[in-house]
Amino acid sequence: MTSQSLKHIERLLVRHPDDAEMILLSALSVCWLTPQNPLAAELLGMWQRRQLPMEALREAALQLFLVAGFQVSLEAFFQIQEVLGMTPEGCCESVERGSAVSWFERGQALQKKVYSRNTEKLRKNLARLSPELSEWTVLVGYGLVLSRPGLEAGLRELLEVAVLTAQGFPRQLHSHLCGALNLGISAEKVGLLLEVVEALVAEERFLSARQMWNDIKANSLPF
Repeated sequence: MTSQSLKHIERLLVRHPDDAEMILLSALSVCWLTPQNPLAAELLGMWQRRQLPMEALREAALQLFLVAGFQVSLEAFFQIQEVLGMTPEGCCESVERGSAVSWFERGQALQKKVYSRNTEKLRKNLARLSPELSEWTVLVGYGLVLSRPGLEAGLRELLEVAVLTAQGFPRQLHSHLCGALNLGISAEKVGLLLEVVEALVAEERFLSARQMWNDIKANSLPF
């Protein structure tokens, strides 16, 4: 599977050279769900040979903290260090009094862009389920992680789609597919993202994601 997957990614890079950053980051995000994935090591080599920005690599690894857990992000950084002989330079936002307030405000702003007219409905539904998770979604998810500098918001949404497809969370996947469109990502770019994950995830999960995306396009859903 590793050899076939690698060839799949290489073909996409040849066909879409201008999208190399998105292709490699989304593939890495899926591969890093498995610690010390050998395919991830190959992809890191491709990243280095193309001299793509280490800042973007850092942000993709950090973002996994949100959807896959601290240990997944940590293992991604270990592999970056082992394969590239370095780790990306840090860009830590200092935790000071008032930081949480600013993170919450920018989180609310980004969440509104992602969910558009359904933002208030989402917030009310989450608050009914769990007031804590409702606030953490804004503070940690959108404020601390997804609105960090280093990757533009639309690309971050595509990375979320890649990981959620691999994990098999259809409710959240639907939200982020629509969120990518709300942030200005083209349908063609979303389709390319799904091509990236096709050879990296379980067939039933990919087919489910593909059908969901086809339904979104067919219904022209504004989210």
